Amino acid sequence: MHKTIRIGKNGCGSEVYFRGKKVYFHWENSCNSSILGKKLDKTVYIKANIVRPDNELDLSEVSKLMMDWQLYENGWLVTNYKNKNLFYYLTQMGDYGYHRPAELKLFKNDAGEK
Repeated sequence: MHKTIRIGKNGCGSEVYFRGKKVYFHWENSCNSSILGKKLDKTVYIKANIVRPDNELDLSEVSKLMMDWQLYENGWLVTNYKNKNLFYYLTQMGDYGYHRPAELKLFKNDAGEK
């Protein structure tokens, strides 16, 4: 079966972004994953976008937050929900919208959203 993806949306029906890139997840009857473009190195991206890239604890914490996320040139793809905190926060699932993941403060400009 061909894998398809769907754009993440929040409780208001708006598309979800993380640090300027759209967020997608696996879904049936959706768009083809080829729209994501080339896969990029998530660790390189994280190191370039956290305040203290040489701090192994910060890198570890952000990597753990994004363990289910893959980075592509045209967006993020959430492939699993082992750590659902960031995806659920951005899409406002249940009461997650009220609980901003603490790891977002480790990013430069503290910009967790678009």
